[in-house]
Order: sequence, then C-alpha cells, then structure tokens
Amino acid sequence: MIFARLRRKNSTSKGTPARTGISGGFLPPTPLDSGLLTCQVHDESGALLPGATVTLQDRLNQRSAHGTTDSYGCFATSIAPGTHKVSISAGGYRRYTTRVEVRVNQHCALGGVRLEPDASLELPRPGRYRFDPYHTEIRFIAQHIGMSKIHGMFKNYDGVVEVAPRFEDSRIQVAIDAASIETGVKMRDDHLRSADFFDVANHPRITFSSDRFTHLRADRWMISGRLALRGTSSPVQLETNYLGQRKWQGPGFDGDLRVACHATATLRREDYSVNWQATLAKGIAVVGPTISIELGVQAVLDQ
Repeated sequence: MIFARLRRKNSTSKGTPARTGISGGFLPPTPLDSGLLTCQVHDESGALLPGATVTLQDRLNQRSAHGTTDSYGCFATSIAPGTHKVSISAGGYRRYTTRVEVRVNQHCALGGVRLEPDASLELPRPGRYRFDPYHTEIRFIAQHIGMSKIHGMFKNYDGVVEVAPRFEDSRIQVAIDAASIETGVKMRDDHLRSADFFDVANHPRITFSSDRFTHLRADRWMISGRLALRGTSSPVQLETNYLGQRKWQGPGFDGDLRVACHATATLRREDYSVNWQATLAKGIAVVGPTISIELGVQAVLDQ
C-alpha cells in the first residue's frame, strides 16, 4: 500500500493544512490541534477489504474514533494527540489490535494491515439441515413513489440445506407460499397476491434452487441459483454471510446442531414479468423496478 505524502499548502480557507490522499483521493483536513491516523486493510489473500470496522480508544478506554474502511480498504480519521488502542475487525476474521502514539499535526500511518481468518468459524458438518421456521425470516424491501420504502415478509416457507463433504458442492432448496406475503396493510397485500404481482391463484409457490457455492473470503460466500416466480425462472446471486454452527440448549431449543447465515439479493421485477406499473402525475413510478431480499436463516440438522 502506498499512502501519498502529506503536503502542506501555505494557507487554506480555515488555516488547516491540506493533505493529498489515499488511493488517489484526499486525506481529510486535520484540525491544527490534532493528528491524522490512516491504514489500509487486506484480507488473508492480500486483497483489499472494504467494510472492516476500525475503532480507537484513548487511555481511559473511551471510544475516540470509529468507522469502516472504504471500497479501497482505507480508513482515515482526525484524532486527538496521545496514545490510542486501535482495533480492526471484520466478519470471519480475528481481531487485530495495536497501540499508536498520535502527535499534534502529524500523520500516523499504520500502513497495510492484514487480517487472518477466524479458525473457530468451522464449516458445518455434512448432512441435511432444515430451516427452523421459528428462527428464520424471509423479508423484502420495495421502493414506494421514490419517497419511502415498504417492508414485507413471507410467513410460510420450507427450506433445506444439503451440506456436502466439500462445502462448495452443497445445495439449497427453498419453497415459499406466495400467498403468505404480509406488509401490514391488507388492501396492499391483496393487491400483491393478484395477477398484477405474484398471481398466487396460478402460481402459488416461489422456489429457489442453488447450483453453486463460491467462497469469496473468510465468512463470505456467493450462492448462485435460480428463482422461479410467476412461472418465470431467472438467475439470482445470494451474497451470504456464514454465521457458524453450534448446539444450544435453552427455551425453544433442544440441543440440536444448527447452522446460521444472513443473505441478501436484489431482484428486478421485469425479470419475472411483474410489469404492473402506475405513475403519478409527474411520471414518478409508484413501485420501484427492484426489490431487495433479505434472509436470516437458522437450519437444524435432521437426526
């Protein structure tokens, strides 16, 4: 990683030195009574790691700065002078910690920080896992007249995860009762069940079947497959965060081995012939062209 050198100009509008940037951009202006801390985070293969969480604490263990790395894996912040503890974390990785001494009007560059995978996040044991309906949610978000978002969910579904000895060979199948859609407004739900949208009378089920598991990094996987809706099948990619496996004994649990994940996807209505459209007077669409899907899954190993 190469950080551009800091260059001071003779003057700025507020008397703050201007600084050249990280990855071709600009380092943030720094108050004259503070310092600047920067770093760039990489994954185990050396690739840039966006979305990593960076937290700084002062000598009193109080949070002094907090943020996430950008799309280039970079983080930069102005910080009060003194000794600070730096913690960098990301899902599926071991936390990195170090201490730094920040001086007034100086650039403290950590340089490249490489995170190592968390070995405790074991892949699930091979077998057949069934969705736990009490601890699983299938939700969606749709844009409404370009001003707000409608949140909804499907109440009834069945899902099976076939975990193979080689995890990349695993498969997922999900069947959703289209009529179980719920957004909290009966009139809207009835319209969504009609032929304008899901047409549940002729297509009562929405199904997803995976065809590939691709490991991206640490706990991140891409699950590719096909989603069938209204008699039309289109490819879908689920960006998936694997949350691990464990046994849990307690209320609502029987000590079963269960696995968990969080997955998201974006669907285009036109891919499934959901072409109903209405516009306001100024041509603004009532319903947006895309739907965001979110799955929070816990699945239990069949005994």
